[in-house]
Amino acid sequence: MDISLNRFNKILVNNELTDSYHIEDGIDQGEVWSPILWRIFYDALLSRLNEIKEETGYILHEERIINRDNNEKEILDISINATAFMDDTTLISSNKRQLERMINICHEFFKINDIKANVSKYELIKINNKTEDLIIEGNKIEKVNDKNININYFDENEKTNRNQIITWSETNEINIFVEDRKKSFSKKYKRLGRHLIIIGNENDLNNSPNLIGCEGCHQNVSKKKGNGECLIYIENEISRKIEKRNEKDFIRPYETLNNILTKNNWLRNTINEEKKDTLYNKKIEMIDNTIKASEEFINIIKNSIFECKETNFGKDRFFLIIEVKKNKTKIDDKGKKKYYFNIIWKIRINNVINNNDELQIIAKHESIHNNEYKIILRSIILGLLIIAENSELTLGINDRVKNLIHDFNNKCSNRRKIDSEYYLELLFIENFLEVNEIDMIDANEVTNISLKEIRKVSREFLDFKIFDDTRIDDFELIDEALIINEFNVIWNNRIISGGYRAWRKKITNAIWKNEILNSEKLDDLFVYNYKKEFDWVTTLEFISNRTNFSNRQCGDKDTKERSYRIKNMLKELPSYTTLFKRNTNKIESSKCIRCRKYEEDWEHVWICENNEYSIDEIIQESPYKYEEEQRVIKDLWNFIYDEMKNRLWIPRCEEVKRLEEKDGIRKWELRLSKQSLDSSIERNVDIENNKNEKTNDKSDKKEKNIIKKKIELEW
Repeated sequence: MDISLNRFNKILVNNELTDSYHIEDGIDQGEVWSPILWRIFYDALLSRLNEIKEETGYILHEERIINRDNNEKEILDISINATAFMDDTTLISSNKRQLERMINICHEFFKINDIKANVSKYELIKINNKTEDLIIEGNKIEKVNDKNININYFDENEKTNRNQIITWSETNEINIFVEDRKKSFSKKYKRLGRHLIIIGNENDLNNSPNLIGCEGCHQNVSKKKGNGECLIYIENEISRKIEKRNEKDFIRPYETLNNILTKNNWLRNTINEEKKDTLYNKKIEMIDNTIKASEEFINIIKNSIFECKETNFGKDRFFLIIEVKKNKTKIDDKGKKKYYFNIIWKIRINNVINNNDELQIIAKHESIHNNEYKIILRSIILGLLIIAENSELTLGINDRVKNLIHDFNNKCSNRRKIDSEYYLELLFIENFLEVNEIDMIDANEVTNISLKEIRKVSREFLDFKIFDDTRIDDFELIDEALIINEFNVIWNNRIISGGYRAWRKKITNAIWKNEILNSEKLDDLFVYNYKKEFDWVTTLEFISNRTNFSNRQCGDKDTKERSYRIKNMLKELPSYTTLFKRNTNKIESSKCIRCRKYEEDWEHVWICENNEYSIDEIIQESPYKYEEEQRVIKDLWNFIYDEMKNRLWIPRCEEVKRLEEKDGIRKWELRLSKQSLDSSIERNVDIENNKNEKTNDKSDKKEKNIIKKKIELEW
């Protein structure tokens, strides 16, 4: 028997029943079997959502105490993506994409079962996400968690209605009113507004205030300050919009002064609390990603975080004192030397002399580098993770490390920065201070004396013998977490932390040594060297051009000469054999372009039949063309060498250039490989097309302007 057939219903409206109507499907509200029928029907959808809850849901991490006496705990990971009641279903996800995926599954279920979902009644709650909207079947789902006291938020990216003004409250609870005017070129603020001030009784909280335009105040940023109009920056995060009306001599908002003050204060406090929570969670995440240590030590760091306090007495000042002591080195199982350091942190707030609220942390650090400065810099990073944002910081550390930070932040060019051995750490510190608005302040003479005394006490504590027996935690900072730049130098899956140019020089020198030692072209040189027939001192002096100059030169002529001599010794002159092996553009063969008979390798350059002179002729003629001096043999060789270059190599280059120009080969084409030439041609075509498009656009614009002028003249 089907209990749902032939049913009729009436609705109670204003204490009267409507006419009866036929019920096609559904379950009766209040019937005893309705819940079980709903569960049977809805179970298929809930089961499908449950299958994907690990992928789509929000994961809750909770600590469960198993044994309090033994401090035995376990972490519970609970995933949830849906809660359902007969008249209300809630979908929960950690991101928009997975939420849309679950909504699509629900809509497929509704379509299969001929159910119409009322999308207009959907509501959305977003946490830590103000920008992304959720669109379902063309309908924008309204965000409901901002509806507290009917706030109309100001968005600097949206156009403001002419019948609205913008207001916010400063820290001292003074209301600011502006009319949105124009775009700002400031990095922090996107909009400029006309400043409005209250006239009349400012303490009349039960009525809307009377506003007029300000003619100029300390907040005025207008370039034309004498025109009687005050323009100020519009706050984006803590400001809201109010409807207004224009009266004869002033502007009045559609809210009482008390409501304006209450809502502005609520908005400012709420935004500040959200920012604090966001910053705190960000620091917690940064600590987890940056510090590698025991869970107990990491919890100590997390529980020691100072939060920013909003006061009228300026910023909090923190004093960070760090002392490092190097212990004995040890050799590990792999035969590598390890260096051990004990570290102590002391953090005091506002008063360096007062140690009642002092935070003290002790740890040890193990490293393969015997570099105390790097340890101090990494210890500073750990200390910065604890200090509150929007504050002042005074360091009590090694003076040389302090100077390193100061020079890096204020004096160094980008080129000098990347040459620093501590580039990774210093760049992280610089960025962290800027992002968190922490000002590094130098200590005055009195404070400096106090800091030195605290450091002295800390050193004595580290030197104390009992300290070595105390159980302390080991910590390490993860290099990958300190990365600031989008692109970084990595070698053998390890980040190069600094000194890029010095590191590159070491790599280049190693490559050159390897190429020289393993070069087949130098076999004869090593044979001569073995027989002691090779004068390396004279050779190196010769190829570095020390025969003509006493010191290393930097001129263009000398550079080219040294380059030629080195390549000649290594038999790497740009002959056609060498260029063909390099896959140089336009070089289709390794054959000599002059005689077209043999491959043009290093030896062929000097014996090619197209040479005007032979080596023997040059050697025989040279003594008669050169005057004898004391160092005849050595100077004679220099002269012969130059003659070979001038009468064989240079004529060869000139002839090759002439023949290449005859074949339509241009010099710039030889600087490219064949693959890079193809991509270059494609880029040039794109650029030319863009130029043509711009030219056409300009032509169209000119034609429109001409037509417009003709119309104006006729009019």
